[in-house]
Amino acid sequence: LALLIFLFRKTDFKALFEVIRHSDGPKMSLAFVIFVFLNILVLLRWHFLLKGLDIHVALPRLFLSYLSSLFFNLVLPSTLGGDTIRTLDIADHTKRHSSGILATVILDRLSGFFGLITILVFSLIFGFRVLKDSSILIVTFLLLAIMLFLSGIMFSRVFFHGVFKFLPFKKLKDYLYRIHESTSSYKNKIPILITVWTLSIIIQGGLSFMYYFVAQALDVHLNLIYFLILVPMITAFCVIPISIGGLGVRDTASIVLFGKVGLMAEKAFALSLSNFGFMLVLGLLGGISYVSILYRRRL
Repeated sequence: LALLIFLFRKTDFKALFEVIRHSDGPKMSLAFVIFVFLNILVLLRWHFLLKGLDIHVALPRLFLSYLSSLFFNLVLPSTLGGDTIRTLDIADHTKRHSSGILATVILDRLSGFFGLITILVFSLIFGFRVLKDSSILIVTFLLLAIMLFLSGIMFSRVFFHGVFKFLPFKKLKDYLYRIHESTSSYKNKIPILITVWTLSIIIQGGLSFMYYFVAQALDVHLNLIYFLILVPMITAFCVIPISIGGLGVRDTASIVLFGKVGLMAEKAFALSLSNFGFMLVLGLLGGISYVSILYRRRL
């Protein structure tokens, strides 16, 4: 929130409004269609992970749960609210222990992170000479280190035990061990891991293309390689649970990173706000579905 207030104080609202007012409607609509399609792929990715634990939920029912979670992503920090809601909802629906459902949600997020790193690394191999910024390499290596650390927790019993053996709360430790047992079981389900990783690469690559078309709609003409490098980094920063729906964090990251390639702050801000606008549309639909369908079923 503090970041957002700071940005609003520094922003030339007249220039920002002019950028948005003169946006290209058809190109913006295409970007929104891509955004919706990418969310469908995220739903399918979670569906495959659930099947990996023999948790079978009909896609329409899973869609309602996922759509509802998008609303709670808008009202609670990062994706924590939405992930909690879909975990509890599917646990209640399937009468399964929540640790197994949460394991699939965690792996869903982790596979997305793997896809993000994959797109980032390959884009840097072919595009670093275009960007030529050593700070980008530093961030990339930091994200790779985080990826290895999280992989160790998810899939290595020895590493997991080393990290959590000093945790004093027995019930919490037991719950975390149940989650680990579920995530580590995927080591014997390589086809599922390959499938969700492939979907994640498509999703993260598609997100860069979505930003590219939003930029085109805002009359911003940058090389596509910039989006393939910078958008994964912006997405990674949004995971930090310090803002509602990524507001402030996403905007600041967009202004700073796209500023490195000469984009005006107002246009970078408009680019970020357009993405939030897409999230807001799906989130509001999710709120309506939660109130009208899922919540009423519990009454």
